Amino acid sequence: MWAGKPVLSVTRPGGNGHGGPSFMKLTRLKVHQYRAVPPGTELLFGPSLNLFLGENGTGRTMLLELLSTALISDFSGLLHEAFSLEYSLTMPGLELHILARNEQSGPPPSPHALVPLHAPMASRALEPLIEATLRLEAPSCWLRMRATASGLFCEVDGQSAYARTMDWSPMDRSVWTLLFMTAQYLDRAVKDRLKEFLRRTFLLAPWRFDESLGTFGRIGNSKFALEMRDDEVFPLGLMALPTWMPGWLRHHVERGPLADALEFRHDELEQSFLARFVALAGFTSGQLRVEVLEKRTYENGGRVGFGEFTFLFTRPDGSSLTQAQLGDGQKRLLSFLYYLDVHEDFVIADELANGLHPRWVEACLQAMGARQCFLTSQSPLLVEHASLHSAEVLRASLVLCKTGLRWENPSPELAERLFAASQQGTHSVGELLREHGVW
Repeated sequence: MWAGKPVLSVTRPGGNGHGGPSFMKLTRLKVHQYRAVPPGTELLFGPSLNLFLGENGTGRTMLLELLSTALISDFSGLLHEAFSLEYSLTMPGLELHILARNEQSGPPPSPHALVPLHAPMASRALEPLIEATLRLEAPSCWLRMRATASGLFCEVDGQSAYARTMDWSPMDRSVWTLLFMTAQYLDRAVKDRLKEFLRRTFLLAPWRFDESLGTFGRIGNSKFALEMRDDEVFPLGLMALPTWMPGWLRHHVERGPLADALEFRHDELEQSFLARFVALAGFTSGQLRVEVLEKRTYENGGRVGFGEFTFLFTRPDGSSLTQAQLGDGQKRLLSFLYYLDVHEDFVIADELANGLHPRWVEACLQAMGARQCFLTSQSPLLVEHASLHSAEVLRASLVLCKTGLRWENPSPELAERLFAASQQGTHSVGELLREHGVW
């Protein structure tokens, strides 16, 4: 059905078989204003495992959600909410600093003003601002993109390069989208470098792996499509799939004719989430079934839709079971391994150890590889994997969440004491943290 038409490769850059992940890192987050978080909260992050420690009610999940929002760089969910955030990202050869705020205009109302009882307070307008400063190396240049309610502006090496008015809030677009819009009008050399950066980054944004079975349900409910436009095929939603799956779907579309469903076996790809799950869960085989929901063709166009993922597993005794018959721990393991196949640079996981056998927890941590991970846990299993290579790394890898939504890294002095105590090797990391009142 797609014969004679070139098919756009939708396997993500940096994915399996394409040179390895890009490994972007979030290095810093500063909160000027966000809900009840104390203004001026500033956090540093380590390049690998970051643990958020604290009791229930100290905002650990809120912090994970905020990190996901920052990495996705889409603030549309905060369109009608006052906030102000800064954060910094790095990759080999570049640094990116982003300021995003939605602040109330005009002076605040006087606390002594007389207001009729039960009269609604008129809310002041919010003035949106998104500013991204990107520094590129080899050759060196820096780009500054600024989006406000009045327009979009761009400078390259301090010189004005592009400006346009807008009739929509910049909060309606992600930072990545705004940068992509800007790139179309820049000098060719800068444009190509910026588009290459975006090609490697805007697909990496992770959602939060929740503490229950939300991600498991998300897998089964997702829908995806390949759509023909002129002489190219565009992926719709396919970037929320495991990195290898868009190419696998494309292969079946190109080969045609399509059946009503596609099937993928665990042994078709050695390091796929399905192969890892089958091995860890003790099954002899596993199969993923993808329904073809839509097959539409017409002149100069067409669309193939996919969805309704289902699984079938075989036990050593030959009996089989569906994904609905898995235990909760098995469902969490399957969905987390799926999550890792989707997100090659980051992990944002809430109570990862929930329902998982210690052996599975260790396997999940090993499978994270070089990703930058942000994890919460009440289980000591994750704490034992905290990096203690130096006091500086230890300090950046721990975030202490305290009553009143106070989030902070350990002080340099506390980090030095923890690191010195850990070198003695007489206590586990969890014991050291408890002895020093950290956890």
